[in-house]
Amino acid sequence: MAVFDPRRKRNARGEQRQRVLLRAAASVFGRMGYHETTTNAIAREAGVSPATLYQFFPNKEAIASVLASTYAREMAEAERAIDPEGALSFTEAIQELLDFCMKFNRKHPEFHTLVIDAPLSAAAREEKQALGQAYVDFIAARLRRELPKISRSEATHHGQVALMIFRGILEELTTATPSTRPRLQQAMHDAVLRYLKPVLTQTKIALPKNSQY
Repeated sequence: MAVFDPRRKRNARGEQRQRVLLRAAASVFGRMGYHETTTNAIAREAGVSPATLYQFFPNKEAIASVLASTYAREMAEAERAIDPEGALSFTEAIQELLDFCMKFNRKHPEFHTLVIDAPLSAAAREEKQALGQAYVDFIAARLRRELPKISRSEATHHGQVALMIFRGILEELTTATPSTRPRLQQAMHDAVLRYLKPVLTQTKIALPKNSQY
């Protein structure tokens, strides 16, 4: 059996049809979740026959993997592009990161269900991991800018904890009603910054390792 490769070359018409199918799949995944979505529902949303869909994707898992990879790559690239000149303060930069991440997930609610529920391909899992690393690296770099003496491993550790906090609240945020969403968004800001800000102050006032006190 041939291995599905979403990057294989297609003519312009084929590429357009594939984009239509992916947009339809994103809409259905967003409404129904991964498990309830079927290829028939995606084909119906796209206005094509199931047979046409199978010319481009062998199954639902392949569609989910392509979508998840695309979103993860797009999101990671945008995170890396936040404040490249370092003009923002530490707090402003972290808020910018969180605002972008929350906005992206609100715009693409299907991304969360794919990451959580879909059996992603190895390539999609790698993109997902790279996305998480982009978030961690952003925070670690900001910590090291504020605290030049902090080790890379320590800064990375704090970035990883901040990522866990984000993911924990994101689970609730993706299903929140419009009336409750603002409070959860504020909770996201507060939780991440309340964790990170003491890292700055505690590290700055910490005694040297060779201190006798």
